[in-house]
Amino acid sequence: MQDIKYSKILVPTDGSDYSYFAGEHAVYLAKELGSKVYILNVVNTDMAFRTGIHYSEGLQALERSGNEATSKIRDICRENNVECEEIIMKGAPADTIIKVAEQLCVNCIVIGSIGMSAIERVLIGSVSEKVLRHAKCPVMLVRKR
Repeated sequence: MQDIKYSKILVPTDGSDYSYFAGEHAVYLAKELGSKVYILNVVNTDMAFRTGIHYSEGLQALERSGNEATSKIRDICRENNVECEEIIMKGAPADTIIKVAEQLCVNCIVIGSIGMSAIERVLIGSVSEKVLRHAKCPVMLVRKR
C-alpha cells in the first residue's frame, strides 16, 4: 500500500453552518495527522453585483464577511494547536477552490455540502459538487446533521 500523507488540508468556507462544520472536521483531521489547514474564502465577484449597492461597497461587504468566515475556523485551529493559514481570493468559488488546491499542492479538500435536491443542483449548480468532480486530490464532503 502506498504511503498516504495528508500534510496540507484545504477547507473552503463561505461562513455558513455547513462550511463551519466542515472546518471542524478539517481541524480534527489535522490534529490527528499533524497537518496544516488552509482556510479559504472565495469572494464571489458576481455576488458583488447582486447586492443591490455600489459594486465596490458590495465587494467590501463580501470581503468583510470572508474575513469573519475564515477567522471562525482559525479560532478552532488555535484552540486545538493546529497550524493554519487564512486565504481570501476573488473569483468563481468552485474554480478558485480547485486552482488554490493545485497551487498549494494540498492532499485533501474538506468541504461542506448543503445537500441540495437533484432539481436544485440542475437549476443552481453546486460548488461542492464541482469541486468533488474536478479536484485532483481527494475531497471529503461533509454534510451537517
